[in-house]
Amino acid sequence: MAEQEILLARDRAIEPAVKKIGTALFADIRKHKLSIFDPQRYSAQLMEWAIADDEFRTALFRFVDVLPSLQCSASVIRIAQEYFLPMVSRFPGLLKWGLKMNPDGMQAKATAFIVRNQVRSMGQQFILGETPADALKSLHQIRKQGRCFTVDLLGEACLSEVEADRYLDRYLELVKTLCSETFSPVAPGHPADASPINISVKLSALSSHVKPHMTDAAVANLRRALAPIFRAVKAAGGCVYVDMESVAKREIILRTVKELLMETEFRNWADAGFVLQAYLRCTPNDLAELRDWARERGTRVAVRLVKGAYWDTETVVARLNRWEVPVWQQKAASDICFEAAAQFLLENTRCFYPAFASHNVRSLAWAMAFAESRGIDKQEFEIQALYGMAEPIKEAVSAMGYLVRDYAPIGELLPGMAYLVRRLLENTSNKGFIRQSFHEGESVETLLQRPELEKIQSGIDYLDSLYRDRFKNAPLCDFSNINERKQLQDAVDLLQSAVHLGDIPEVMPIVGQKRIPMNGHPIDSTSPEAPGRVLARVHFADSALTRQALTQLREAIGPWQETPFEQRCALLDRVADRLHADRTEMASIIVHECGKPVIEADADVAEAIDFCRYYAEQARALFATRELCGMDGESDLLIYEPRGVTAVIAPWNFPLAIPCGMFAASLVAGNPTVLKPAEQSNLVALRLFEHFISAGMPAEVAAFLPGDGSEIGELLVIAPEVDTIAFTGSREVGMHIVAKAAQWSPGQTHIKRVIVEMGGKNAILVDESADFDQAISGVLDSAFGFAGQKCSACSRLFVHKAVYPRFRDRLAEAVRSLVAGPASDPSCDLGPVIDRDAHRRLLSLIERNGTPLAQGILHTDANPEGFFIPATLYADVPDDSELLLEEWFGPILAMTPVTDFAAAVSRANDSVYGLTGGVFSRSPANLTYAARNFRVGNLYLNRGCTGALVGRQPFGGAKLSGVGSKAGGPDYLLQFVVPRVITENTLRQGFAPMSED
Repeated sequence: MAEQEILLARDRAIEPAVKKIGTALFADIRKHKLSIFDPQRYSAQLMEWAIADDEFRTALFRFVDVLPSLQCSASVIRIAQEYFLPMVSRFPGLLKWGLKMNPDGMQAKATAFIVRNQVRSMGQQFILGETPADALKSLHQIRKQGRCFTVDLLGEACLSEVEADRYLDRYLELVKTLCSETFSPVAPGHPADASPINISVKLSALSSHVKPHMTDAAVANLRRALAPIFRAVKAAGGCVYVDMESVAKREIILRTVKELLMETEFRNWADAGFVLQAYLRCTPNDLAELRDWARERGTRVAVRLVKGAYWDTETVVARLNRWEVPVWQQKAASDICFEAAAQFLLENTRCFYPAFASHNVRSLAWAMAFAESRGIDKQEFEIQALYGMAEPIKEAVSAMGYLVRDYAPIGELLPGMAYLVRRLLENTSNKGFIRQSFHEGESVETLLQRPELEKIQSGIDYLDSLYRDRFKNAPLCDFSNINERKQLQDAVDLLQSAVHLGDIPEVMPIVGQKRIPMNGHPIDSTSPEAPGRVLARVHFADSALTRQALTQLREAIGPWQETPFEQRCALLDRVADRLHADRTEMASIIVHECGKPVIEADADVAEAIDFCRYYAEQARALFATRELCGMDGESDLLIYEPRGVTAVIAPWNFPLAIPCGMFAASLVAGNPTVLKPAEQSNLVALRLFEHFISAGMPAEVAAFLPGDGSEIGELLVIAPEVDTIAFTGSREVGMHIVAKAAQWSPGQTHIKRVIVEMGGKNAILVDESADFDQAISGVLDSAFGFAGQKCSACSRLFVHKAVYPRFRDRLAEAVRSLVAGPASDPSCDLGPVIDRDAHRRLLSLIERNGTPLAQGILHTDANPEGFFIPATLYADVPDDSELLLEEWFGPILAMTPVTDFAAAVSRANDSVYGLTGGVFSRSPANLTYAARNFRVGNLYLNRGCTGALVGRQPFGGAKLSGVGSKAGGPDYLLQFVVPRVITENTLRQGFAPMSED
């Protein structure tokens, strides 16, 4: 079904029956005291206050979220004060107690104990127990109340294969525990009550490699992990639901379950199935595909239909990545989709056993009325709801003879707060049904109204409306989209096949848009993942050609300067269009020539596109003549003119984005420009230069000069014809360029401008309040993405001593699960380092520093000649260690404990570099302290320290990391121009043109 068809799918004829059933349900519901929560609990009073006060609600849920991480009483009081003191004047009297006490005083311990107990009490309302054994009493109570249950296991995110194995063991232990009990029947004869064993599985808990760009490998791994659970539940005569998670994992989840259920062992098993989310736009299509698949399989499956619990996350992630928003943006659309999907499920009960999971009485009444209108027996479906929520609704539905099942989580109460917070946010939002029903007391007529929309806004239309007045970054590849993922991987595979067949391109210098073959033997450009794989043959420019090119560019200064800036801007826009059209092929070259994994290579191309569009946008504003004063009798104009010839000396680690950014900025500012690529990435740079040519770049304004850095790079630096040098690379080379460029040469009429972006020794700080799941994931991405070969990569990790042992152990397990292998294989976490020299240098570093705490593994298909270094973690590193002091540009991370947060910031600042830094903390005070005192060019709070986006996080550092003017920011183009002010006295014989006020 297409999106718009959802509006037409629902049967209008059953509306009277919906109103009748809904009214009867409400009549029963409102016999009870109207409260979402158990009014006998003090924690329920907190929740009622939270619903009435949005600011308090946000603070309360954030405090509940961080509380499990806090190791001492003083921290509990201190964080509580940080969250609640700003609004204390509005608190009920009892809540004020303890907020102004000394966190280190005698009363703090007792107060913190009370706080923890209150939150545990809150958790006990929604979480059955910490272990399956602990939960048995509550499970029996559910049965005595006439309801069934499905049990979910809560826990941390799965960041390592050790954790995945633990989760699997926990699921198997759960099944074993349930099998050991005898539960009383609640609905004799109902097929769903034949066995009380019913569990819900979070698939991402069974593997640390459930990532969209690894879809095929993830499905294979998860099939192996899920099979023992299916086997155990099937043997026990029970049922398994595989929960739906984020939309990024949707295809992985659906494919895993479908493929496993097609295996001979499970093909005839009807008691396993899926969870579908009505807030997803794709759910109607998923249902249609599931129906066709179930017909082919020959055995029906269970389907739980929910509204969905990650609306905010899905919306924000899509906005940030400029992907089509996958969830309905109008609540009515989710409700419509739920009803349409419910109708579809009930129309296909030969394929599905439906379960309708909602607290929305209208939604439930719709499903009941439609089933009744089609003569579908009540035993053909069931109703599900969250344990601990809206008990009156469950009792009213049960009283009508429907089987009701509680979704019942088990897990540690305080660590399980993430589940609690998500559910409370979901059910206490301003548009939440049970908030409207129980707290705001909407009329029955209003609550039972048929949801209608004249038009459903598409995901693309909604996204465009958000970005109407903002710079639009090129969307990253959405690897959860099978078409985008396949197109990119096909390009990677095609290039490898072409190389295998001997299709080897020639890379030559280009001057005046003429390719110039050089005397001598060309240099092979090879792949770092397979050094015997020749990708191109490169002709290096010599000194004579370089001087010739500079002479020609010098002659082009005037004509290019006089070219209207709009034409220069239009050139960049056309280049962006060509890069977009050639996106997958460009990414495939980056993968093979630089060993950059597909997800990183795609981002490299997107950033190049962004640089072109952003600098074109900035140039239009920069070159518009500006009147500075605006006073009568005087005209003061500020104009910018190009500086002259620019030499762009590019790096290999961002082989497309950085040279494109420097080259595009120089050209759009009106400067004839030399592009000198890194020796390791000539093929990528050639393709970039060719796109500028095909976009209409005049022949005389640019030269492409591949060559040896010590010869060609040196000549470009000292040549008097060069006005500006734009360099990105190592500190050693960068400082050499600064020194050489400062020397005046005879005939030189200008002071050279040097734009240098150099290295970093970047630190991430983790305090005692940090979310471990978020922090470890961020550290892994920052330290080991692209094998640590980013100037922004994290190489130092400072962790508060109170949480250091736990954090260290979890991080070590995660590192051991990382796989190094071919960048062309999406199942690998990190590819090779760039070349043989880097490989030898890093191996020597590891050998000198002894046995690391943890290392990743090498992929079985990795070429033994490839330059692979596994992810490597050192812990308890001494202060004077080279691991903490020097930049090594590889997948090596040094970790050490700190006494407090101020000490962590001090340690992070103790470096000659000042590029990026990261902080993971849920303490508002610590985040504020870091913002004021952590001296780096780009500071990231509660996210990794890599991955800056043009226009949103302009990139560049200070100290020995560079000049500080940020690439992709509003002041970057100023480095390529000379400002001029033209002042005219407009007063003539006592008369001056007068402005109109």
